[in-house]
Amino acid sequence: MAEINLLKTDNRGRVTLPTPFRKEPLFEYMIEGDQITLYPVRTVRKFPDLSSLPEEELSPQWLKKESRVNKDRRQGVVAAHPAEALKKLRR
Repeated sequence: MAEINLLKTDNRGRVTLPTPFRKEPLFEYMIEGDQITLYPVRTVRKFPDLSSLPEEELSPQWLKKESRVNKDRRQGVVAAHPAEALKKLRR
């Protein structure tokens, strides 16, 4: 049987993780009823290389529907972390 330990939240609702997990940068979580289970993620899943796929033009009808639903037409920012994205946006 697994060892069960309790974690108490501070006055801001934060939990201090046990020592072996404090340096883990990323966790996957699963909520089942009233419990949450955390799993450290050791690798980040990467998307496959899609550069060999042909680019296609979208039809004017599709663009019209999309503009009604999503008015934000800004280009995406590729960055490894939020601080890097902010630097790129400020340029």
